Amino acid sequence: SVPPGPWPQTVRAAGELLWRFPADRDPASADLIERGLRVRVAPQGVFVLDALGAAVLALTPDGELRARLGARGEGPGELVSPTDLAVGPDGRLFVADPATSRVGVFDASRGPIEDLLAAYPPVNIALTGPGHVLVPTLSAQTLLARVTTDGTADLTVDPREVPIEISGGPSDRVSLHGLLMADLGDGTLALLQNRHGADFRMWRVAISPDGREIVGVSPLPLPGWLYTMLEEETERVRATVPEDFAQGDFLVPFKAVHVNDGRLWLVPAPSSRVVAVTVDGLTDTPTEAVVAPPPVSRGLVDAAVAGNRLYALYQTELRVYRLDGYDGAFPMR
Repeated sequence: SVPPGPWPQTVRAAGELLWRFPADRDPASADLIERGLRVRVAPQGVFVLDALGAAVLALTPDGELRARLGARGEGPGELVSPTDLAVGPDGRLFVADPATSRVGVFDASRGPIEDLLAAYPPVNIALTGPGHVLVPTLSAQTLLARVTTDGTADLTVDPREVPIEISGGPSDRVSLHGLLMADLGDGTLALLQNRHGADFRMWRVAISPDGREIVGVSPLPLPGWLYTMLEEETERVRATVPEDFAQGDFLVPFKAVHVNDGRLWLVPAPSSRVVAVTVDGLTDTPTEAVVAPPPVSRGLVDAAVAGNRLYALYQTELRVYRLDGYDGAFPMR
C-alpha cells in the first residue's frame, strides 16, 4: 500500500464564472458542442475537441468561435470518431482519429493541412522533439509508434528497456484511456498507465532526437495522497451505483493528462478535481490541486489551467472560471 504522504500544498477553487461556450443555452446554440472530450489552451487560443461533432472548435481567449475545423467523413481533412487533441509549438493542431488510423493536422486559420497515417489506432497522441507525433501501441515490442505521412511505425525499443508492468499492458476494459501521454520537453514523455481504482503508474519515456528510438523508461513517482484520493473516490462511487455499473470504465482513475504552464496536470475520474504534480526536472511548483465548482463538476470531462483561469470542459459546454485561494480542507482527505 502507498502511504498517504503530504496532501497538496496548494489548493485553489473555481471562483467567478468568466465566460462559457456556448454563451447561451437556447436551442440554436445547444449543439455547438455535441460531446466535448478535450480542451487545450495555447498562445494561439483555446481549442475544444468535439468527439460526436467530429471537429475541433477554435475559440478566442474570450470565448468567441473563430473556426470549426474538420467535418464528419473519411476524406482528407475529415474525422470519424476523434479521441485526442494536441497543440504543437507552432499552433498546429493534431487530432487522433483511431477509426481511420489517421492523425489529422490542422491550422487554426487555414483549416486542414494533411493527414498522417498510423500503423496502430491512434487513440492517444503525444508530440515530442521537432514535430514527432507518437501513439501508444500497447505492445511490449514497440511500446510507441511514430506517425508519419506513409504510416511507417519506425520507433524501436529494446524490450529490456520496457518494465514488465508496462509489458503486461492495460486491461481490455481501459483501452481508450489505457496509456495517456504528455510531453515533458527535452525529448521525454510522461506515460500514465491507467488501471482500475488506484492501480495506476506513471513512467518517464526518453526518445532519441531523431524520434526513432526509445532510449530509456524509468518510473515517474506520484505523491502517495493521490493514490489515497483515488481509492476513497472509487469506494464512494461504488457505494452509490448498482454493482454491475460499478465495474464500468468510469472507474478508470484518470481521464486526461497534459502539460500546461510548466506543470503536469491530471484530471481524475470520477472526480471534480484537477491535480498538478511536481515532476523532477519539469517544475519546482509545489504539488497543487484545483477543485471544480458544484453542481456540474461531476460531469467534468477534461480541464486545463492557464494562469489564474480554470478551463472546465463538460459534455456540452466549456466553462472558464477565475481561480481563487481555498481555505478549507482538501476534499476526500
